[in-house]
Amino acid sequence: MENPIIFNYQLASYPVTPRELGVLTKDYLCWHHDGGKRKLDLRDVVGTSLVNYGEDYQPCLLVSAYPQQKASLKVKRQRRVLEEYYFTCGDLAQRSQWQQAINNTLVSVAIDADIKPRRLQVVINPNSGKKQARKIFEQVRGLFDRSNLQYTVTETISGEDTKNFVRHLNLGDTDGLIIVGGDGTIHDAIAALMSRPDAETAIQLPLGIIPGGTGNGLCKSILESAGESYDPLSAAFLIAKGRQQHLDLAVVTQNSQEYYSFLSLAWGLISDVDIESEKLKFLGALRFDVYALMLLSLLRTYRGRFSYLLHPDFNQFQEDSDPTAWQVMEDDFIFLWAMNTPWAAHDMNVTPHAKLNDGAIDVLVMRQGTSRWELLQALMRCGKGQHLDLPHMEYYKVSAFKLEPLTHKGILVVDGEPVEYTAIKMKVVPNLARVNC
Repeated sequence: MENPIIFNYQLASYPVTPRELGVLTKDYLCWHHDGGKRKLDLRDVVGTSLVNYGEDYQPCLLVSAYPQQKASLKVKRQRRVLEEYYFTCGDLAQRSQWQQAINNTLVSVAIDADIKPRRLQVVINPNSGKKQARKIFEQVRGLFDRSNLQYTVTETISGEDTKNFVRHLNLGDTDGLIIVGGDGTIHDAIAALMSRPDAETAIQLPLGIIPGGTGNGLCKSILESAGESYDPLSAAFLIAKGRQQHLDLAVVTQNSQEYYSFLSLAWGLISDVDIESEKLKFLGALRFDVYALMLLSLLRTYRGRFSYLLHPDFNQFQEDSDPTAWQVMEDDFIFLWAMNTPWAAHDMNVTPHAKLNDGAIDVLVMRQGTSRWELLQALMRCGKGQHLDLPHMEYYKVSAFKLEPLTHKGILVVDGEPVEYTAIKMKVVPNLARVNC
């Protein structure tokens, strides 16, 4: 495919005096080096800066890139690594022109356009997960410093503190909100955006997620959809590149009150393990496996009524269904798990067919009559998304649903947080939010 030249001027790798023309296209930066041609993929470039470099403090153009290093015997998994390119130009004016041309090309605007760096607000929840969020951000700060953006960092001390900060955020000074924390912090930030008087505008503020919690389901889903490894640097790289996509939210109605969910609802075995296992926190992540085995031996069931409206894309699998009619299932349930994203946590691919913006909630159901062995298989296979073909695993893609617990005692969890144990309704609001992806 044709890749026309959009800018060229003298350019050479430091410390060579430039005599050849460097070439910039919408996809690559090309230059001559040691008698040959070099090419840098702009998809890996995060920004440029003007620096004085070397023993003679030569004025240089620094181009910072984070290409993917493939997995090998020494490197267990694919990851992004920093590569810096120092260039000399014909003169100082050309150096500035090169910087503007490259930075503008990175965001797909004309090379002579006058653009300002994006302004990001970083919110760190130091209490998320293993309380490593502050340290995690320091690991990626260098990438942000090399990118064509500006950022301000704020630490919050609680969920309510996060909500209060986001409620009063000046949107006129902010081009994006970066969360360094877990899914609970994201839930608090979205709740705050939707509680503002300017909620329709506020919720369109692009969200960037750097994993600092325990589960990090949304971050894992975003990184997987972008073909990136699950690590903080890859998450920061996506944020620096600045591309965005829409994210569905679900409006949750309970006891005549409304709030918003971005991740999941769990009931039965799943919510019991999530919340009750906190008494085994000293085991770390192993607590979930240990407690799940304990509950499998008990095999609790919960009576409930599940009413749902099938998503149009799912009706092709339901030949006799009316796409406009609510369907009702009343039974004894082992669990019900409703997901807005493919991943519930970084190691749990619960609903592999789910998309971030498909206008649907994916629901998994297992009812009374499922054996302990099959339940164990389901829990073991969901890490890789290989559990949907089990005999008693029911899968639905819905636009809305209502769950009415008919037992007096139980646990309901929305986005990883326990909510009141009463009837609850969720309805998809397509493309309501935006994320860096």
